[in-house]
Amino acid sequence: MSDVRRALIWFVALVAIVIAGDHVLAWVLHKVLMRSQFRYSRLYRGGNSADLIVLGDSRGVHSFYAPAIEEVTGLRAMNLSYNSMSPRIAEAILMDYVEHNRPPRMVVIEVTSSIVSGALASELQTYAGLSPRLAALYAEEHPVAAVAGRTFRLFPLNSGFFLEALHYMWQTDQDWIHRDAMPPALRTRPRNPWRLVPFADNVDALVRIVGLLHHRGIEVRLVIAPYGPSNVPVNVTAYAALITRRAQTPVWNYVGAVTDPDEFADQVHLNERGSRVFLRMLQRDGAFGMTSPPGSMTPFHSHPHGGSQ
Repeated sequence: MSDVRRALIWFVALVAIVIAGDHVLAWVLHKVLMRSQFRYSRLYRGGNSADLIVLGDSRGVHSFYAPAIEEVTGLRAMNLSYNSMSPRIAEAILMDYVEHNRPPRMVVIEVTSSIVSGALASELQTYAGLSPRLAALYAEEHPVAAVAGRTFRLFPLNSGFFLEALHYMWQTDQDWIHRDAMPPALRTRPRNPWRLVPFADNVDALVRIVGLLHHRGIEVRLVIAPYGPSNVPVNVTAYAALITRRAQTPVWNYVGAVTDPDEFADQVHLNERGSRVFLRMLQRDGAFGMTSPPGSMTPFHSHPHGGSQ
């Protein structure tokens, strides 16, 4: 046997061993991932029966404190928001949720998430093997990495999501929220005359989400959560009108409803104290009121890539 042929055989054997080891270890770590209490592990594990689901970016995370929602409303709540989650990603997450779990009675969407570009797409690889929708979104942004992830199963687990899953292995992530008050330097910052400028495809996704939920008899609340006192967008009224017109659903605008700096972590995010104040306002104003009794929603029967039957 020539040296070249021998080297080739050894190379092929080595590749086979590496791939086999990769698949075995990935299988073990995937089992760990799915035992976690991290919100997306819970989603894809199934069996959740939340009455109310929250979707949004980091403002959705910190404005809608799930334990406080349950205290204020008596409803079972699950916050599926995450930093940099755009409505396009939220659409996939929501559709996957209702395919793996009992449909909620209400979905609350923090609509200023339409101004984010969807940087969260880079983390979607962790659960892409469980969701054709997430796989498609990830491949759209990272085509080469998507191919690599289908060959080497450990590659999708090299992510912040997997580390979050390990962190929340034995504890809920639904109490994730800022607790510190805004530092003095941010309180004295000059007013920032900035504008909410949504991405067109994000607005389109919001419209699709709302239409689908209305069709299925699920309550929808489109909400603008409070911004810090010196960081209120100058065009928020026009922005709310745009989303209302496109989605044919009113936007509950609370952009300046909280004014105490002690109730913010920074000029963009509420802290736990502020979230509780905000949620009491929503409850006072009837935002969490249901017009349909439990069990009245039409079941979801959806195609793998987001369309419905």
